[in-house]
Amino acid sequence: MSVLTLGFWGIVDQSFQWIGRGASRILTTRSGSAEENAVFGGALISAVFGGVIGFALSDFWRSMAVTGGALVGVLLGACIGVFFGSFAETVDETINSYLASLRSK
Repeated sequence: MSVLTLGFWGIVDQSFQWIGRGASRILTTRSGSAEENAVFGGALISAVFGGVIGFALSDFWRSMAVTGGALVGVLLGACIGVFFGSFAETVDETINSYLASLRSK
């Protein structure tokens, strides 16, 4: 990886891949592709943030229990994280392919 390809999206994508690879090694016997790891890592990170935010905001609604708010936050966070992990992988691949095409000319 060269210095030019290491930017914001490269760091985000690599972080999601590491988290996804580590979690998939713990949960399953195989490690998936880079895109699967990025999606899984994005879903895990967003699920944790969603759970924390749902837990914190459940106090504002009197009719919602703390565990219910955390559960809703985890589910919404995982849904958003799948999209964000896939988006980060796509943007990073596009940037890398564009930089590779510039080097070949």
